[in-house]
Amino acid sequence: MRRARDRIAELTRRSRLLLPVEEVVKDLNRFLRGWTGYFRYGHSATRFKLIETHARLRLALFIGKKHKRGRGFGWTAMCHSPDGCGLVDLTGTVVAPRANKPWREKPNTGGERRR
Repeated sequence: MRRARDRIAELTRRSRLLLPVEEVVKDLNRFLRGWTGYFRYGHSATRFKLIETHARLRLALFIGKKHKRGRGFGWTAMCHSPDGCGLVDLTGTVVAPRANKPWREKPNTGGERRR
């Protein structure tokens, strides 16, 4: 979780204010999709909600600073946008493991049995 928050903060830092918002959102979406794809199995819905909230707040802060305003301005800009400024939605991406069915086809990488 800490590394994900640090990466989101790195993608929305002030030194990137010269980039267009669409470029920053594209980088954020690429990171969030990769992170979500890796952690989508199991019980991670609450963690996804925390990361999504953190990403939205950081993007709102970035938009506010880009326009030399506060976070409230960025939050309002995101809320009035029909797609939330293009930020990916992590709701409903968790896949719960099914009973008596392995997550992967092979139990080990080489397919050998347990020792």
